[in-house]
Amino acid sequence: MPITRKPLEIPPEVARQFAEKMRTFHAEVAPLKRDGIAADTRHILLEHMPKGTKLRLADVIELFGLMR
Repeated sequence: MPITRKPLEIPPEVARQFAEKMRTFHAEVAPLKRDGIAADTRHILLEHMPKGTKLRLADVIELFGLMR
């Protein structure tokens, strides 16, 4: 029996924040500041994900790279 998941519904304002954080992340050259931007983005995304969802900092950084 396949696992069915409810699609994520992220509000447009949060999507805009994500896009802005991604642009800031790619513009930053300092690794520590980039990690801070990714951590902030992680917190924003977790607020709109189902309880118990695991989202690592590395996942956010990988997502930024894939969406570049």
